Amino acid sequence: MSIKNNPRVYAAAGATIIAAAVATRYVAKWRKRRYMRRGSGTREVGGGQVFIGLDLTDPYAINSRPCDYAVLDTDLKCSFGIWNYQEDGTSIIPEMALGRSFILAIDGPQGLAGEPEATVRNSEALVNAPGRTPYALKLEGKPYQGLIKGSINLFYKLVTSGSRFRLLGLDGIPLSDTTLIEVYPGGVWKLISSESLPSKRTLSGRYLRAELLTQLGIKFPTSDLPTDDQLDAALAAWIAHKFWLGESSIEGMAPELDEKALTIREGYIVMPKYTLSSENSESEEFSPV
Repeated sequence: MSIKNNPRVYAAAGATIIAAAVATRYVAKWRKRRYMRRGSGTREVGGGQVFIGLDLTDPYAINSRPCDYAVLDTDLKCSFGIWNYQEDGTSIIPEMALGRSFILAIDGPQGLAGEPEATVRNSEALVNAPGRTPYALKLEGKPYQGLIKGSINLFYKLVTSGSRFRLLGLDGIPLSDTTLIEVYPGGVWKLISSESLPSKRTLSGRYLRAELLTQLGIKFPTSDLPTDDQLDAALAAWIAHKFWLGESSIEGMAPELDEKALTIREGYIVMPKYTLSSENSESEEFSPV
């Protein structure tokens, strides 16, 4: 195929240039707004109650990577960090949150399905989560299986390690005493946005998600655009904050310990109660050039 004077080639090149220009403008506008709002520099999370959002990764992947976490205080001031997965939860509470009351919100399933014939937990079906947690977990190349196994093992170790991690609904633990919840940020992005969002791995997708979190009142530590995993972690922490305020719904069945299988069965997913306002639903239009 000749490139010279070929309209298809020129059209493809033009589309690539426009996409790059749009992404560049997203980042430039984001950084400008962040500096205008607070200026640059890191921020320390304030004292008192804190909310920790943990975006789990697959610990069994060949190229496994650390998990991102976000910590919010009651003013929604945010800090980020990473946690190297340990099945027993070693150092899962960030240093900045030590000695403070906390709620840890993990983006990952806490338990297996409750019935032998079940292929999905009740809570996952209710929130339309892409991961499906069956009664018995087998790592056979199915989507999310490594992540699911790592998450389930982590939850079990946390709740059986003592009284520090009190899982919502386990042995009748009430909302007021809860320090550990399961969340599903993937479904909440749809709840807080008035339009379909681009992939979270694109610059435009990250920018729009960061703007949504800013509209919710979250104050990021610097002018840098957060990564997609940091954004999910920040949203998880915000869900924990809404839970603390009593502004959430609890989906699914209460968790129960299966001592024989050394696991948790079923378990709630916490979803925030949120209604789009006219201010939240407005979006700025960007011209490509």
